[in-house]
Amino acid sequence: MIVMKNSRRCAQGFTLVELIVALLLLSLISATLFGVFRTAGKSVETGEQRADDAASIRLVEDFLRAQWENMHPSRQRKLQEFPLLFEGGRDQLTYISALPPRVLGGGLWAWRLQVVREGNHGKLILEHSIPETDKTGKKTLKFSPDKRSVLADRVDSVTFQYFGIEGEAAVNTEPKWVGAWKDPQRLPQLIRMDVKLENGTQWPTFFAEVRKGMEAGCRQWNEGTGKCMSI
Repeated sequence: MIVMKNSRRCAQGFTLVELIVALLLLSLISATLFGVFRTAGKSVETGEQRADDAASIRLVEDFLRAQWENMHPSRQRKLQEFPLLFEGGRDQLTYISALPPRVLGGGLWAWRLQVVREGNHGKLILEHSIPETDKTGKKTLKFSPDKRSVLADRVDSVTFQYFGIEGEAAVNTEPKWVGAWKDPQRLPQLIRMDVKLENGTQWPTFFAEVRKGMEAGCRQWNEGTGKCMSI
């Protein structure tokens, strides 16, 4: 009798309650698996994005380091005391540096690095130009939008700092960090760059050493006044 009852129950199949419970369990398992796979997918995408960002940052920093370390001390030959073609602002940097012959034909170029707002987003832009000489013999730097490279997108700000000795400082004066480089006679010893993105993250602080001496490009230097007497 017991065997016949069990056989009859198996032949009838599952009840509606059992089927609903099974479907609920299946739904819970599917939702859990979907969440796990989705989280894993986002982790992989985030990891890949971070790796790509890190690689891009390294390329930008390697390029800028090569430029800044080989910065050229180009001076204004027709102006009194022969000031350098270098402008070190807090959010903008203009300098002269050489390129190898295989890039843009080589030679000395003027460069300007800053954040430019385009629409709702900012871009870290590096512009290049050939220094021009006007009728008085003064060199001028003119940059145009068609001669620029985008180093990074969605950038909120870039901040520069400069380390060295400014002005008519004595020889034994200790160098220091300043937010803007105002000495037209000397190059800074170090340049620091901090880049902040629109999402709040920041690039690792970047440092580069200017290999040229602070009084580079000058044939006769006056230590007492900190000025160039002859080139």
